[in-house]
Amino acid sequence: MGESGSKQSLDENLKAPCVAACPVHTDNRRLTEYVAHGRYEDALELTLSVNPFSSVCGRICSHACEQECRRNNVEKPLSLRMLKRFIVDNTRDYRLARRGKIKKTAGTKGKKVAVVGAGPSGMTAAHDLAKDGFSVTVFERAEKPGGMLSYAIPKYRLPYDIVREDVDDILALGVELKTGFDVGKDVTFDQLKKDHDAVLIAGGLFDSRTLALPGMDADGVILAMPFLREAAEGGTPVLGKKVVVIGGGNVAVDVARTAKRLGAEEVTMICLEGEDEMPAWDWEIQETVEEGIRISNSWGPTEVRTDGGRVTGIDFKECTCVFDDTGRFNPQYDESNTCSFDADNVIVSIGQQADISCVEGSKVKIAGGTRFEYDRATLATSEPGVFASGEIAVGPGAAIEAVAEGRRAAQAIAHWLDKGDVASIPGTDMPHVGELPERVAEKVIKRDRTEVEFADPVERLTNFEVIEPCFTEKEARQEAARCMSCTLGAVVDEEKCAVCLTCVRVCPFDVAKIEKKAVMPADECQACGLCAAECPAVAIKLERWGVHEMKNRIAGKLERLGGKPDKFLLGFGCLFQAETRDALQNDPAAVKSDGIVRISVPCTARLTVSDLLAPFELGAGGVTVIACEGDSCQYPIALDRIERRVKEAGGFLEAIGVGADKIQLMKTNGPAETEWPKILSEAREKLG
Repeated sequence: MGESGSKQSLDENLKAPCVAACPVHTDNRRLTEYVAHGRYEDALELTLSVNPFSSVCGRICSHACEQECRRNNVEKPLSLRMLKRFIVDNTRDYRLARRGKIKKTAGTKGKKVAVVGAGPSGMTAAHDLAKDGFSVTVFERAEKPGGMLSYAIPKYRLPYDIVREDVDDILALGVELKTGFDVGKDVTFDQLKKDHDAVLIAGGLFDSRTLALPGMDADGVILAMPFLREAAEGGTPVLGKKVVVIGGGNVAVDVARTAKRLGAEEVTMICLEGEDEMPAWDWEIQETVEEGIRISNSWGPTEVRTDGGRVTGIDFKECTCVFDDTGRFNPQYDESNTCSFDADNVIVSIGQQADISCVEGSKVKIAGGTRFEYDRATLATSEPGVFASGEIAVGPGAAIEAVAEGRRAAQAIAHWLDKGDVASIPGTDMPHVGELPERVAEKVIKRDRTEVEFADPVERLTNFEVIEPCFTEKEARQEAARCMSCTLGAVVDEEKCAVCLTCVRVCPFDVAKIEKKAVMPADECQACGLCAAECPAVAIKLERWGVHEMKNRIAGKLERLGGKPDKFLLGFGCLFQAETRDALQNDPAAVKSDGIVRISVPCTARLTVSDLLAPFELGAGGVTVIACEGDSCQYPIALDRIERRVKEAGGFLEAIGVGADKIQLMKTNGPAETEWPKILSEAREKLG
């Protein structure tokens, strides 16, 4: 709420579900607003401020934000991951220039941190620590940074140059990166700790788990991680015609799709889980099936069949249940129901584990064969000054989760270095509003989710080229317009509210109510702004819209354009009509030549009567409002409201002798690129 006497009838700390669901809490509402306004560089700055791996996440994020989007209650969620990809893909020149201007903050505090592992968690921690002034060196065993991003995720999903975009930004802060450096071999862990004030262990899960089955030592049995790594490095693992992949997770999906691209004619995924239990993401499974890969559910392997030491097939028994009543992994089988698959290769993808040899011989206590003692709250290990984050600490997860853990690790280490003790670092849980109430959702105008067309399944199997295209600018702007700006709606100043019921009468979503004073419940308000524009007491404002501030905005625009033309025409247009941001801009030369100044707003129905009259106070000869026609408008009854206000403004102009004909309302459902110039040129000609 922010101001004394203001009320939105909701705890001000409650966030939109999309913001809360994102492990790094990206403000997706602000991001979509920036896209709508054509401020792509500002959108990039926003996403980079919380996520150093924005390019990576634009390609492969598990997008929990979309799963929690309240638009799910209307039709389909906002395509937020694709919007973020559009942002990073379309600001590369800006980002490159920005990188050259990044201030090298690392080392200003005089304390040194070693990070073991250059994956998303380790590099994110390095980023945050360097920004905080610490000297950071990242030690990476592999030849390239990125961890699993560089060596496990196939190029058709994530090319290495995308990983490098994010890494290079981090290095620009002054972070030192040593690749091909194996902690535990090239330097002992104890020596590393002695040379630094703090150490972060942030390795990934690079070792594949295997199965204790007869025949597992046969020629043709392959483990998932070595297979993916060889393919990522440009190798061509030798495969036969028939490949069976054991596993049902995302790594198994990557293995199966990679095997198909490497020439296997028949690829089958077989897993313990039922169809609805598979841990792989739904969209990954769908793409796998599109590529002709068979998935067989609820089978557990019993034996790899061989002939002369070579794989010939694999036998299975039915898995009747994967988890027990407590949710613990405890598969049960029907021994009488069996099946067999012929195979030239069996690729095992049943999970990964960490290699913790880097701490062997040190004082860091081991808790089991591939884990060490670790406090999830403080991120501290048993050894003072040694911390852990990422998959090596918390197990497998999405890249964005690793980024979030890296940020927590940086906070933990900074506290240790600044205060000398450990502290509990808050997790990623955040209070948020619930689902959009059905009575409100049914009044929201439905808009189709913007989808891109993937490469043809047959064609994409011939190479490792990226299969998903980026949004075009038109598509990105179209999708951004679907955001409902949850919790950023109208706020009432109780001291000004006259309880006149105007807001209750005009709200198209039946959200406004009276509780002694007017209230706009933040979990219901759709931020259309109609109530703010109509309120006679000027008691309502929007979180991100300056009500009754149009005169100052126009004056600022005229100043930036080099002064106002004589009796200029002011054109108000809905920014959602523009397919490109160029349509939202004013060319100073054109303004000087034709005398037309354009102001774009997020729905013309937000304009008050005083907004419509403001241009005349600044010397305008006329005003043209270009509104969305029919169901192309974002909000119900918006057109009716702006029609009334234009008519009212015309009445004022007529009364003072200017003439009601100097203001007009035009309607269109066409793009701003073609419709605005035509409408405004005709209006300018009428002015003379």
